[in-house]
Amino acid sequence: MTRRETIFLAAVLLLAAAGGLRPSIRGNDGVGHYVYLASLLRDGDLDLANEYREFDRIKQYPYHFADLPVDPRTGRASDRYGIGAALLWSPFVLAVHLGLKILDPAAATAIGRPYEWAVGVGTVFWGSLGLALLYARLRRRWSPLAAGATLAGLIGATPLGFYLYAHGSMSHGASFFALTAVMLAAERAWRRPVAGPMAWCGFLMGLAIITRFQDASWAVVIGLALAGRAWAGRREAPAGWRALAGLAALGLAALASLLPQMAVWHALYGSWFSGPAPYLNRSAGEFTFWPRHLWAALVSERGGALAWHRLLAAGLAGLAAQAFGRGAACMGDPKEQVGLRALAWLGLAGFALQAWLVGCWSMWWGGASFGNRFFISSLPFLALGLAEWAGRARGRRGRAALLVVLAALVAWNPGLLVQSGPKMVPRE
Repeated sequence: MTRRETIFLAAVLLLAAAGGLRPSIRGNDGVGHYVYLASLLRDGDLDLANEYREFDRIKQYPYHFADLPVDPRTGRASDRYGIGAALLWSPFVLAVHLGLKILDPAAATAIGRPYEWAVGVGTVFWGSLGLALLYARLRRRWSPLAAGATLAGLIGATPLGFYLYAHGSMSHGASFFALTAVMLAAERAWRRPVAGPMAWCGFLMGLAIITRFQDASWAVVIGLALAGRAWAGRREAPAGWRALAGLAALGLAALASLLPQMAVWHALYGSWFSGPAPYLNRSAGEFTFWPRHLWAALVSERGGALAWHRLLAAGLAGLAAQAFGRGAACMGDPKEQVGLRALAWLGLAGFALQAWLVGCWSMWWGGASFGNRFFISSLPFLALGLAEWAGRARGRRGRAALLVVLAALVAWNPGLLVQSGPKMVPRE
């Protein structure tokens, strides 16, 4: 990346945020992710009952947050969502809270419009950072046009743009950042499976899990792959001990980043290992280990990932080309080839496991969502496959064809969004 590119990318992302940001804290997910901060700021504890009643008072939904199950051991209301997004939002929310304490103490209630802005800005910050990191990774192999077109496709032709700017409290912008960071850390750890890179990757995998529990599918795939690589090198002197140290660092760092979530579970349910109890007791739909909804999750008109967002299919095809050594990007620097092929295989395996997991859930479409938001976590990996095709657009005709296809896909996406609002296309 040149300095001019960096400035231009920052300006584009700032303009996108300024024009598209519509902050809010609403819906099951929005309140569920944010209520931890609200309770800590208002009462200094994790007893969420008061905050649920306040959200019920100011929001008109057909359901009531105060009706969520109360644990018989702790007497505290439950929350089915992770604390990772709240941790990432906390610098922005705390800055607003402290500012209000100084300027207008009566408004420092931890619930209200200023805090919605804090969450919205926080999501845009982390999501934009993820996009910038991803662009920098793409530029290691592809042209500015290919990298820029890939980012434009992610924002405009997938659910990412909607959940980054218009519905930031759903935590998908934070999840996108976490998975981008995991992908970059995994590539580094794959090349050098020693303590430092492995610990950093393990820590980020834990952060991804507590941000969106479904993203544990990616942690399983990446964690097993890195553990296998480290274990395979245990007898290769003199690096054997370093490989084993890397394996230990991977697990210990992941556990360290999971500790805040475990502390929340202990406070709400009386056990460090309770897990997301409201999910486990089927209060959010039925889960089976056979993905009977897999086909629908991929191609249904109700929100199938590949049917609504055609760009994802191109990304999968590009990853397959890279994984089998057929991609143009796999030619050249041997180190780059090793890292890219490893990421391609991880992307294909992670997408497959994620699709399996979503297909096992009776709410595979993600509730009243735009498209299938559960697959936003796969976008950092799919971006590599998309850049594969964008990088092949050479010459005037090739670049023109790329821009025409991209414009068509971007136009398709807001067309669905406009129809989704008045329910011309089904959302539930």
